[in-house]
Amino acid sequence: MATKKPQRDWTQFTLKIFIRASQAKVYKAWTNSTELANWFSEKAEIDPKKGGKLYLEWLAGDKLTTEVTSVSKNRRVLFPFGSRGEKVEVKMLKSGKGTVCQLRQYDMITSPAMKWEMHMGCKTGWAFFLANLKSYLEHGIDLRSHDRKQSYRQGFVNS
Repeated sequence: MATKKPQRDWTQFTLKIFIRASQAKVYKAWTNSTELANWFSEKAEIDPKKGGKLYLEWLAGDKLTTEVTSVSKNRRVLFPFGSRGEKVEVKMLKSGKGTVCQLRQYDMITSPAMKWEMHMGCKTGWAFFLANLKSYLEHGIDLRSHDRKQSYRQGFVNS
Protein backbone atom coordinates (compact mmCIF):
# COMPACT_ATOMS: atom_id res chain seq x y z
CA MET A 1 0.00 0.00 0.00
CA ALA A 2 1.34 3.46 -0.94
CA THR A 3 2.09 5.91 1.81
CA LYS A 4 -0.08 9.00 1.54
CA LYS A 5 1.96 12.21 1.32
CA PRO A 6 0.94 15.01 3.68
CA GLN A 7 -0.84 17.91 2.01
CA ARG A 8 1.06 21.20 1.75
CA ASP A 9 -0.52 24.04 3.70
CA TRP A 10 -0.62 26.80 1.10
CA THR A 11 -2.04 29.29 3.62
CA GLN A 12 1.29 29.77 5.41
CA PHE A 13 5.02 29.17 5.58
CA THR A 14 7.75 29.67 8.18
CA LEU A 15 11.42 30.49 7.57
CA LYS A 16 14.24 30.72 10.12
CA ILE A 17 17.78 32.07 10.05
CA PHE A 18 20.47 32.24 12.73
CA ILE A 19 22.09 35.66 13.08
CA ARG A 20 25.17 36.38 15.18
CA ALA A 21 23.59 39.43 16.79
CA SER A 22 21.57 40.17 19.91
CA GLN A 23 17.79 40.05 19.96
CA ALA A 24 17.83 43.83 20.48
CA LYS A 25 19.92 44.37 17.33
CA VAL A 26 17.69 42.10 15.20
CA TYR A 27 14.58 43.78 16.63
CA LYS A 28 15.99 47.22 15.81
CA ALA A 29 16.63 46.10 12.21
CA TRP A 30 12.88 45.38 11.93
CA THR A 31 11.57 48.37 13.91
CA ASN A 32 13.82 51.33 13.08
CA SER A 33 13.04 53.13 9.80
CA THR A 34 16.70 53.72 8.85
CA GLU A 35 17.74 50.17 9.70
CA LEU A 36 14.77 48.67 7.82
CA ALA A 37 15.72 50.64 4.68
CA ASN A 38 19.33 49.43 5.00
CA TRP A 39 18.45 45.79 4.28
CA PHE A 40 14.79 45.39 3.23
CA SER A 41 13.12 48.21 1.29
CA GLU A 42 14.46 51.30 -0.44
CA LYS A 43 12.28 53.53 1.74
CA ALA A 44 10.81 52.64 5.11
CA GLU A 45 8.86 54.33 7.87
CA ILE A 46 7.80 52.43 10.95
CA ASP A 47 6.30 53.45 14.27
CA PRO A 48 6.87 50.25 16.28
CA LYS A 49 3.78 50.25 18.44
CA LYS A 50 0.35 48.67 18.12
CA GLY A 51 -1.48 50.68 15.46
CA GLY A 52 1.74 52.41 14.39
CA LYS A 53 2.27 53.21 10.71
CA LEU A 54 4.39 50.93 8.52
CA TYR A 55 5.30 52.19 5.05
CA LEU A 56 7.58 50.30 2.66
CA GLU A 57 8.67 51.12 -0.88
CA TRP A 58 10.82 48.80 -3.00
CA LEU A 59 13.17 49.20 -5.94
CA ALA A 60 10.57 48.24 -8.56
CA GLY A 61 8.16 50.88 -7.22
CA ASP A 62 5.85 48.63 -5.19
CA LYS A 63 4.56 50.27 -2.03
CA LEU A 64 2.86 48.98 1.09
CA THR A 65 1.15 51.14 3.68
CA THR A 66 -0.15 49.24 6.67
CA GLU A 67 0.04 49.34 10.45
CA VAL A 68 1.80 47.33 13.09
CA THR A 69 -0.63 44.89 14.67
CA SER A 70 1.46 43.84 17.66
CA VAL A 71 4.97 44.24 19.07
CA SER A 72 6.90 42.81 21.98
CA LYS A 73 10.21 44.63 22.39
CA ASN A 74 13.19 42.54 21.26
CA ARG A 75 10.94 39.51 20.73
CA ARG A 76 8.19 39.94 18.12
CA VAL A 77 6.64 42.13 15.41
CA LEU A 78 3.35 41.39 13.62
CA PHE A 79 1.91 43.27 10.65
CA PRO A 80 -0.41 42.78 7.66
CA PHE A 81 1.60 42.15 4.49
CA GLY A 82 -0.33 42.24 1.24
CA SER A 83 -3.62 43.43 -0.11
CA ARG A 84 -5.65 40.32 0.68
CA GLY A 85 -5.26 40.02 4.44
CA GLU A 86 -1.93 38.19 4.55
CA LYS A 87 0.03 38.64 7.76
CA VAL A 88 3.70 38.43 8.75
CA GLU A 89 4.93 37.58 12.23
CA VAL A 90 8.63 37.96 13.00
CA LYS A 91 10.04 36.46 16.19
CA MET A 92 13.52 37.02 17.63
CA LEU A 93 14.53 33.95 19.63
CA LYS A 94 17.74 33.96 21.70
CA SER A 95 20.01 31.10 20.64
CA GLY A 96 23.53 30.70 22.03
CA LYS A 97 25.61 33.67 20.94
CA GLY A 98 22.99 35.02 18.60
CA THR A 99 19.36 35.12 17.60
CA VAL A 100 17.12 32.95 15.49
CA CYS A 101 14.95 35.24 13.37
CA GLN A 102 11.77 33.31 12.58
CA LEU A 103 9.37 34.70 9.98
CA ARG A 104 5.90 33.28 9.44
CA GLN A 105 3.60 34.52 6.68
CA TYR A 106 0.03 33.30 7.00
CA ASP A 107 -3.62 33.83 6.05
CA MET A 108 -2.61 33.51 2.41
CA ILE A 109 -5.12 32.99 -0.44
CA THR A 110 -4.97 29.48 -1.91
CA SER A 111 -6.35 29.84 -5.44
CA PRO A 112 -4.05 28.24 -8.05
CA ALA A 113 -2.64 31.61 -9.13
CA MET A 114 -2.17 32.81 -5.54
CA LYS A 115 -0.34 29.62 -4.58
CA TRP A 116 2.42 30.65 -6.95
CA GLU A 117 2.26 34.42 -6.56
CA MET A 118 1.90 34.63 -2.80
CA HIS A 119 3.21 31.39 -1.36
CA MET A 120 6.11 30.63 -3.66
CA GLY A 121 6.87 34.24 -4.61
CA CYS A 122 6.83 35.54 -1.06
CA LYS A 123 8.74 32.56 0.32
CA THR A 124 11.50 33.11 -2.25
CA GLY A 125 11.59 36.84 -1.51
CA TRP A 126 11.67 36.39 2.25
CA ALA A 127 14.46 33.79 1.97
CA PHE A 128 16.60 36.39 0.18
CA PHE A 129 15.72 39.21 2.58
CA LEU A 130 16.43 37.09 5.67
CA ALA A 131 19.84 36.20 4.17
CA ASN A 132 20.37 39.90 3.46
CA LEU A 133 19.43 40.76 7.06
CA LYS A 134 22.07 38.28 8.26
CA SER A 135 24.66 39.71 5.86
CA TYR A 136 23.86 43.26 6.90
CA LEU A 137 23.89 42.63 10.66
CA GLU A 138 26.90 40.31 10.73
CA HIS A 139 29.10 41.96 8.08
CA GLY A 140 27.60 45.34 7.18
CA ILE A 141 27.05 44.17 3.58
CA ASP A 142 23.81 44.84 1.69
CA LEU A 143 23.33 42.21 -1.04
CA ARG A 144 20.43 44.00 -2.77
CA SER A 145 20.58 45.46 -6.24
CA HIS A 146 20.00 49.20 -6.26
CA ASP A 147 19.57 49.36 -10.05
CA ARG A 148 15.93 49.68 -11.18
CA LYS A 149 16.87 47.71 -14.33
CA GLN A 150 17.79 44.77 -12.09
CA SER A 151 14.70 44.40 -9.95
CA TYR A 152 12.51 41.37 -9.39
CA ARG A 153 10.42 42.56 -12.32
CA GLN A 154 13.34 41.54 -14.55
CA GLY A 155 13.78 38.23 -12.71
CA PHE A 156 16.49 39.27 -10.24
CA VAL A 157 16.12 37.80 -6.75
CA ASN A 158 18.14 40.50 -4.97
CA SER A 159 15.75 43.41 -5.06
